[in-house]
This record gives sequence, structure tokens and C-alpha cells, in this order.
Amino acid sequence: MRQTMRRIAAATGVLVAGAALPLVVTAPAQADTAGCTAYLSSKGYVVGKKVLTVCQDWAESPSGANPPLPCMRPLERLGVKASHAEEACNRAQS
Repeated sequence: MRQTMRRIAAATGVLVAGAALPLVVTAPAQADTAGCTAYLSSKGYVVGKKVLTVCQDWAESPSGANPPLPCMRPLERLGVKASHAEEACNRAQS
């Protein structure tokens, strides 16, 4: 009986750890993407699929260029003011 309880507890622990791992691994990029898109939204821009993709790609990028031109240029092409694009990209990398 005691052995069975240990096996159940061990299996439950493995399942919980396995379920939590993807959340822990993806959380930082999602938070950075959210900061980028929330900032642009607060400035009155429509945050659609293209803006979301730029923010997400930059958040997942190991770059850290200053100014973040590889992120800013696509946003500017979508109509985002340069100063707003720079701040949004900086938020995506923070």
C-alpha cells in the first residue's frame, strides 16, 4: 500500500512538472511581446497580426541592438511613429 502511494505521488509530481515546464519556458517572450503591443495600443495604434509578429520576433531575438532598428523599421513601415516604435521595441527586449 505504501509503495503504491509513493508511485502515485511520484507520477503526479512528474505530470505537474511536465505541464508547468512549457509555461515557464514561454512566459518571458509572451510578457515582452505583451509590453510591446500594449504600449503601441496605448498610443492609439491598431495592434493586428503584423504588429504582433514584429513585437514577438523582436522579443524572441537575442539581439539587443540600440537603437533597435531591425524592430523599428517594420513598425515604421506599418505607420508607427519612430519614437513610439523605438519605445515599443525596447519594451519587447526588457
